[in-house]
This record gives sequence, C-alpha cells and structure tokens, in this order.
Amino acid sequence: MNHQTTGRMRSVFLSVLTAASLSVYGEEPKEIEQNWEQLEKIQMMRDDEILLSQMLPIVHCSFYPSKYEEILLSQLRNSESSTKQFRTVSEKIGDLLVNKVIDCLPTKIIEIETPVTKCMGTVLSSKVEFVSIMRSGDAMLETFLKHFPEANVSKFLIQRDEKTAKPQFKYMKISPDLGSGNSVVITEPMIATGGTLEMVISMLKARGVKEENIIVASICAAPEGLILLNEKFPKIKVVITALDQKLNERKFIVPGLGDFGDRYFGTSDK
Repeated sequence: MNHQTTGRMRSVFLSVLTAASLSVYGEEPKEIEQNWEQLEKIQMMRDDEILLSQMLPIVHCSFYPSKYEEILLSQLRNSESSTKQFRTVSEKIGDLLVNKVIDCLPTKIIEIETPVTKCMGTVLSSKVEFVSIMRSGDAMLETFLKHFPEANVSKFLIQRDEKTAKPQFKYMKISPDLGSGNSVVITEPMIATGGTLEMVISMLKARGVKEENIIVASICAAPEGLILLNEKFPKIKVVITALDQKLNERKFIVPGLGDFGDRYFGTSDK
C-alpha cells in the first residue's frame, strides 16, 4: 500500500470516526487522531506479537489462535452453522478460554500427599467471582461455571443503541462479596467498541472491585475496543481467542461472528 492510498484511507477514516465518535463518545478530534495512529500501528504490527503486546499490555495471552482454535473459529464465523453447532463450538472455545483465565489468577504452592509420596501442588490463592454481561455473556458463563461451580455470579444488562452504538444501562444484580478482593472474571464473547465493558468496569470499580483483580474473557475483539480498554483501565487483564481486523461503519466486528446472543440462543431473524 503506497503513501497516497494510506493518506486517502486516513482521511476517510478520520471523517467517519470523527462524526461517529462525537455523537457517540463525545471525543475531541485530537483523541480521534490518536486513536487512528494507534489503529494504524496495530494493523502494521499484526505479524509481530511482541510489538502487539507492547501496544496492548492488558492482553495476557497470545493474539493469535492456535490451529485448533482456528478450526473452531471458522465454524463459529460460518453463517451456515446451525444453532446446535454454534452452541457446541462456543462451549469448546469457552473451555480453552478457561485455561487462559486461570493463567491470570493468583496461585500458591501447598504440600499434598499422593498414594505414593508427598509432593508440592498448586492451588488458587483467592476465590473467583463472575460477572455476566447479559445475554451473550450468559452463554459463556455456563462453560466457566463447570470449572468454578461454587463461584458467585453477578449480572449486568447493558443494551446497545443500534443507531449510535452507545451502551445503555438497564439492570444489575451483584454479589455481596464482589468488592471483597476476589478475582472477578467478566464473560463477554465479543469486544467491539469496548463501550459496554467500559461502563461495567467503571461500575465494578465504584463498588470496590480493584482494577487489577478484573479479567475479561472474550472470543474475539476488535483493536478499537482493546485500545479503549487499555487506555481507560491499564491494570485489567484481557484474554481472547482472536484479534479481529476492525469495526465497520455500523460498529460491528469484521470478520466477527455476527450477533453472538442471537446465534447462540436461536433468536436471529435467519
């Protein structure tokens, strides 16, 4: 891509992003310019995981899916996958995300006794709380609860305005232990603009949850959303299956999965 083409893309991007951001997020043009520069760098760094990690240090796993994850993602992305197939594959990817979340949890070494001898073992050093962003987060929640059957679950309902892409708070029911120092895992299958997570994390912090105790588990994320979260909450941890390309003009992830909740629960128009 030559400099002239890049310049035209930059001009078009800024004009679209300026109009959208001013109406949705109230951002100033300077912030929009910074967003473009970060997006541009991330697109250029896609083949260099070290540089990506430096740009987005909140991501605590590989930016690239494994071969098995690529196979599963292909089935999720495929619009021809049935509701049953979509659910089955979502659960398999969820199990793999559990491993990435556990890598972010604090642990301690204890002495255990096997049938043969004593040895050292590893256990979690704190309790885990879950926050599900309804309703797509509920789909992933079931998979995580198989691994943490005693964990408390808090619920947030944040609806996205389809015209502005701006999140709107509707409902929450939180655990009484949420702010007691436990690790808090947010299940959110897709990170698009990051606006919903920004609202939820801000509400969690207002209720005593430490930023460094928050882990976000997502299947796919747009760089725009990760940039926002990295800027607003640099101490959180995010685990993903794949870093997708971008957001389109409707703020949908490209290539994305479509509407995760509709596809999982069988409520899409198709």
